[in-house]
Amino acid sequence: MTTDFGMNGALSASFVKSAAFHVTSPSTALPSHRTQDLRLVAYHSLSQSPMRHRNLFDRRCSYVVVLDGDCGGDLRELAAYLSTLGVAKCEVIVVDGSSEHTFHRNRRVLCWVSRHVAARTRFRDAAGSIDPVRAAIDLASCEKIVVADSNVRYSTEALDQLCAMLDAHQAVEPQDYIEPLPWWSGIEAGRMLVHRGIEPMPDHGATFGFRKSAARGLRAADHGWAGSDDPVRRLAAQGVEVISACGVFVRRFPPMLTHWLDERPRQADDDFSFPVKTAFFFALIPLAVLLATLGGVRLAGGYAGAVGFAAFMLAVRGRIGAAQFFPLRACLYAPLWVLERSVSVYWALLRKVTGSKFIPRREAPEDLEPMRAAHKGA
Repeated sequence: MTTDFGMNGALSASFVKSAAFHVTSPSTALPSHRTQDLRLVAYHSLSQSPMRHRNLFDRRCSYVVVLDGDCGGDLRELAAYLSTLGVAKCEVIVVDGSSEHTFHRNRRVLCWVSRHVAARTRFRDAAGSIDPVRAAIDLASCEKIVVADSNVRYSTEALDQLCAMLDAHQAVEPQDYIEPLPWWSGIEAGRMLVHRGIEPMPDHGATFGFRKSAARGLRAADHGWAGSDDPVRRLAAQGVEVISACGVFVRRFPPMLTHWLDERPRQADDDFSFPVKTAFFFALIPLAVLLATLGGVRLAGGYAGAVGFAAFMLAVRGRIGAAQFFPLRACLYAPLWVLERSVSVYWALLRKVTGSKFIPRREAPEDLEPMRAAHKGA
């Protein structure tokens, strides 16, 4: 780089001298002030480096990915995806809360395609989870911020649509879909379709976008978040205008089965902020037992069939406008999701009663102590 800048400087000086010779020759004499102006124009035109124009104002948004342990997939595939975002003029930031060994392993791959930083202590909430909103506000340099899980893959069209919507709204949550679709992700897809059938808004989405100026002044940003672990719900609770972009579809890779199982009580716990919804799932199993006791297995079976058929029809309704991204068999998983949630809500209640907390990382808590000590007081 030093040689290049030196060569540019020599060329600039040579051009300025040549320009000065021509403008001061007897045949083309110009006034002294015009000669000085030409020298300045010639010097500045050649001394500007092309990299000067690639500043922060050229970036369309900041794309923030949170890694809290194993990313759950091919790290090089993630790096290849992040490199396409860099080419698309996005500021790519990876907030890594992994153990020290995993952090350095990730850094060897991700440092070439992103700004790879360790998660600071103030980015974590009381449960030890990384708050993506707090981290994004501190690290992002663009006004528009897109937060996504490591298994989310935006297409160019979806990213364009999200950035365009952020021009008019404070926060936008697109509709994610899962591809490929193993059976446990089929249950997740059934949940998405049921929610679309009831109300066209994404639920528990893996990605969202918001404007930095809208969230910077939130009183809960500096003191940790209370209540729901869903960052979009927290933004809405703090007064941020959240728009559901059900027409913007973003692909998401399926999680591992163990991670999906770990998420069951957390998602049910998030629904405690909706008492009617939680009461409905609480009542499903006791009502089935009561009907079986009073009216026999046939009455209980009819009750279960009615609930399952209603869930299927809601999923079919939610699939309207999204058939390209949700196969028809995803509707068949909707009754299984109702059964899963009616069990998970008791699981979440048990965790509340026993005081156990959800830890989303796959690494043991003691593995995080070196990273926490390294960033203590940050």
